[in-house]
Amino acid sequence: MSIEDPVPAHEAPSLPPCSTREANKAPSAFEPLHTALFDHMLNGLAYCRMLYEGDQPVDFIYLSVNDAFGAQTGLRNVEGRRVSEVVPGIREADPELFAIYGRVARGGPPETFETYVEALQMWFEISVYSPKSEHFVAVFDVITERKLAELALRSSEEQFATVFQASPVGIVISKRDTGEIVDANPSFLDIFGYWKEEVIGRNSTELHMFADPEERGRMTAILAKDGCLKHYEGAFLKKNGERGVFLVSIRPIEIGGQAFFLSLLSDYTERRAAEDRLRQAATVFDSTMEGIIVTDANARITAVNAAFCRITGFEEAEVIGRNANVSRSARHDASFFRGMWDALKQTGSWQGELWNRRKNGELYPARMHINAVKDQGGNTLHYVGVFSDITSIRRYEERLEFLANHDPLTDLPNRLLLSDRIDQGIARACRTGTQLAVLFIDLDHFKTINDSRGHAVGDQLLIDVTQRLRERVRGEDTLARFGGDEFVLVLDPVLDSEAAARIALDLLAQLAAPFPLSGGSELYVGASIGISIYPDDARTAADLIRDADAAMYQAKEQGRNRFCFYTADMNTRAIAQLELEVALRRAVERDEFVLYFQPKADLRTGLVYGAEALIRWQPEGRDLVPPADFIPQAERSGLIIQIGNWVIDAACRQIKLWRDAGFRDLRLAVNVSARQFHASDLAKVVTQALARHAVPASSLELELTESALMADPEAAVAVLAGLKRIGVQLSLDDFGTGYSSFTYLSRFPIDTLKIDQSFVRDIVTEPRAAMIALSIIDLAHRMHLKVVAEGVETEAQANYLRTRDCDEMQGYYFSPPLPAADFSALIRDGKRLPLRSVSNSPEGRTILFVDDEPDILAALRRLLQREGIRVLTAESGNRALELLATEGVQVIISDQRMPQMTGTEFMSRVKELHPDTVRMVLTAYVDLDSVTQAVNGGAIYKFLHKPWNDAQLREQIREAFRYYEDVIRRRCAKPTGPQA
Repeated sequence: MSIEDPVPAHEAPSLPPCSTREANKAPSAFEPLHTALFDHMLNGLAYCRMLYEGDQPVDFIYLSVNDAFGAQTGLRNVEGRRVSEVVPGIREADPELFAIYGRVARGGPPETFETYVEALQMWFEISVYSPKSEHFVAVFDVITERKLAELALRSSEEQFATVFQASPVGIVISKRDTGEIVDANPSFLDIFGYWKEEVIGRNSTELHMFADPEERGRMTAILAKDGCLKHYEGAFLKKNGERGVFLVSIRPIEIGGQAFFLSLLSDYTERRAAEDRLRQAATVFDSTMEGIIVTDANARITAVNAAFCRITGFEEAEVIGRNANVSRSARHDASFFRGMWDALKQTGSWQGELWNRRKNGELYPARMHINAVKDQGGNTLHYVGVFSDITSIRRYEERLEFLANHDPLTDLPNRLLLSDRIDQGIARACRTGTQLAVLFIDLDHFKTINDSRGHAVGDQLLIDVTQRLRERVRGEDTLARFGGDEFVLVLDPVLDSEAAARIALDLLAQLAAPFPLSGGSELYVGASIGISIYPDDARTAADLIRDADAAMYQAKEQGRNRFCFYTADMNTRAIAQLELEVALRRAVERDEFVLYFQPKADLRTGLVYGAEALIRWQPEGRDLVPPADFIPQAERSGLIIQIGNWVIDAACRQIKLWRDAGFRDLRLAVNVSARQFHASDLAKVVTQALARHAVPASSLELELTESALMADPEAAVAVLAGLKRIGVQLSLDDFGTGYSSFTYLSRFPIDTLKIDQSFVRDIVTEPRAAMIALSIIDLAHRMHLKVVAEGVETEAQANYLRTRDCDEMQGYYFSPPLPAADFSALIRDGKRLPLRSVSNSPEGRTILFVDDEPDILAALRRLLQREGIRVLTAESGNRALELLATEGVQVIISDQRMPQMTGTEFMSRVKELHPDTVRMVLTAYVDLDSVTQAVNGGAIYKFLHKPWNDAQLREQIREAFRYYEDVIRRRCAKPTGPQA
């Protein structure tokens, strides 16, 4: 609370620091409670601070008293004064009173007692408790009259009877042995609501007076132990069931030689409730999170709570008695505080925000509510301020304002601020006749990194990229994050296009260096940059960004990791794409799409078991359009979802036609795009299509790509589970080209893996492609999945895959995609995949000679014509690898010097692709290093020289077959895949 000037004395408030009014968070809520519990209490109340010398209480200060205090004691104007000053000699006259106060103020339990104060010549009943250390609250009644009545009672039965009848305290006389009531005074009957006839002759148990059934036992135990009961606080029930709190005193008496108990019951209900509320208020005051400050009418601090100390850093002792401006900052002028005081004088309250100063000098914003507390005459007694530190709220608001114009991850300007900066730059360039450049930067392969490494790594990479780009940006330039992995740099001004090109090169160089990851690994990420220039290319912010974006895509098409300036033909291509999109929308409306069907064949039986549906576009009056010419634009525009839904429906319709034609076992696969897969209604689309055409779900197969699933693996698991519940088959397409996590692969409920054609294409000639393909086959079978090889175009590829346990294939070797009618004819004709068995001689011996000279091959064939060995020949390494994929061969002899690949290179591939063979090189050319390396690496069994001796060569060949039969054939019963 910051109050600049003291308040005139005639407006001074006087709110007790520990009243309920202080503890409430909203000062205005204190008024009713203050009136009820403080100003109008029948009991006297004093809130005091105890003073000690060492451990001995020596004096106390009246901090606050209520009206009843003065009315009952006759003491006035005591606040802020010591008791030794108000009542001289009281400590010496009543040391026990000081001892009790001192004990309770130092943390002792609350106490209730009666005492005679010699200095005042009065009897008091006092209850005292401590709301905080070294402070106490005393609540009292003057009981002088009661005491005199008691004395009178002892002196005379007549006087006793008078007191008995007139006492405001309930009095009951009961038999000591049975508890039977023999008399009760009018006050008792009035308090508990009984007629006298209802209680005479009955005891308290019969009257059901105890709220707690165990209360009587506790009282009886004290009576038995102490012989009497003094000021026992208990809960009792009145006749109407109402519960009340009473102070009970019981002592034994004798009347006419008989033993009785004399019981006095004082109604303590309202006083106990008041004390509880005061205690609760004190607890709230000290435990609330808002700071509370209470001052007198002159703005001197009389109380603060713990939250005030926590927020401001001041200790309570440091501020009590000081002006409230102890925490005032210099952020507000005099007019601010005049406005505050005007509001307090006119309305009695003020609320608002202001800056305060902590003890350490730090400024902080606070939201404060100040209330003036007035007496019945309208005079201000106290001011109560409740405030909260809103530093975190201010920071949050500032952050929200920042985020409205900035990217939350990188803190770079966002699109909104970027457009504003470009507009400002254009206006400036227009005035000064200068140029402005917009560089659209897109990271290369970021999606791959994000999908494979996770979003946390992707986010950190974006932050690191931002830092590198900032190192190259001038102070007058603007670097913004446009979205995802896209950034925009505005060069304002730029001298010419060459200057923009130099900066683009610098940026590419900045991003070319590896990005370190935790754990010691590194990432490499390049960028593609498109550049547009104002005023040459465009004259608005939106057009400049659009043109730079188009140039960036041109850079990607040219090979990535480069920059490209915008040219007019890019706009032409953009217009063409828009026209294509319009045509596609029209095609959807006109139903211009058709399905072609590429057969899938079983590699074991050769039978056709199904097909893959492939979409084609048949515009009216034009040739058939292949998918490569329109699917990318459909993906970009979002039309792929509508087109994909059409494909699913058309596929189900075709399945129904085939089933009606008798082809009931065919299964049809359709491709599902990433956007369609992640659309929320894919399962619904499939379910409705199946139901609409009345086909079983098992007849439909959905082919999904790795990238579609790994974009959001957790969501993919849920979608796939929903599709499996429908009953359709699921296939993972293009497997091996993406970045599938084996953890997720095991969770995906798929049925089939498809080997991508990029691996199938080189499967018989490239060990790496073969290794990947065979690893996929092995992995799939271990996971109890089927494997389909796509893009099979040669007999060698088909035979190699069949001998390596691939389940199914599709490709031009068997059939291209066919119209529905042609596919049906193929099924009716019973066309099957030709299955060629591995050829061997009767003795099971086959040798392959590889040499680029036909005469050498003819001579080698003549050499073995009487040996009973089947001889195969090839004039190149590639042709030899094709033969090996279709023929069973045990021994291979190759020349070293051949076109395309040398003999050692050829044998190294054979070792990986067909390890269960005996491999020898026969040549006149000797490269000892390569031959030695091949022999040591196991690629070559022996090295033979040209020209050869026929007898010796025949013997070497016989020895090679013996080695095969004794060693290799025993090692394995059939060809295995390439070795790692």
